[in-house]
Amino acid sequence: MPRVALITGAASGIGAACARALAADGLAIAATDRRSAPFIMDVTDETAVESVFDEVERKLGKVSVLVTSAGTMIAPTPGRPSLTQISAQAWDETFRVNARGTFFAIRALLRRRLNDPLPHGRIVTIASAAGQTGGLRGGADYAASKAAVLALTKLAAREAAPTGMTVNAIAPGPIETPLFRSVNPPGNDGPMIASVPLGRIGSPDEIAAAVRFLVSEAAGYMTGSVLDVNGGSRMQ
Repeated sequence: MPRVALITGAASGIGAACARALAADGLAIAATDRRSAPFIMDVTDETAVESVFDEVERKLGKVSVLVTSAGTMIAPTPGRPSLTQISAQAWDETFRVNARGTFFAIRALLRRRLNDPLPHGRIVTIASAAGQTGGLRGGADYAASKAAVLALTKLAAREAAPTGMTVNAIAPGPIETPLFRSVNPPGNDGPMIASVPLGRIGSPDEIAAAVRFLVSEAAGYMTGSVLDVNGGSRMQ
């Protein structure tokens, strides 16, 4: 039986690319999203997350791989909003999706696997370079929510480790996705590209390639790590 991978935010962008890549590697894919996905799931709804995990396990088998790609970025105007421009509503909504949604998905899988582990269990969270740098294009709400994802990843890695499950994060730089374009309209990429040593915006498939490695057996000794995929825009 193939390993079952549940992917959040799989209707487009990075999540869709991850679904294609892991399917090509022979995994059974449970693609979830708020819309236009085989499994409709709002990651901010605690009951819905638990219900969809149950549904997936009834239909496809026990989930051993989770990729948390669901995310949001809210900007009142195109470009990076200042901290003083961010409303309480925008802050709360960003955290609801990026941090709370990631927490619910990780918790749902750990509830099922801590006492019933599977070989090569994997969790990959999609964070952001913004969570490491304090934000370059996203506002304070986005950067802080992605920093929360990084901390949650490390905590989950410690708790999952006794089962052999690994938990790692990917921190993308600028990636050509609908979410990215919602706050960075085409035609304004010059300064951004100038800040990337490789001189271009990345593609969702390049993030999916990193996910493929982290969920593979070859990555079994990596956990609590953050894999930077940013064209060199942040080197450490």
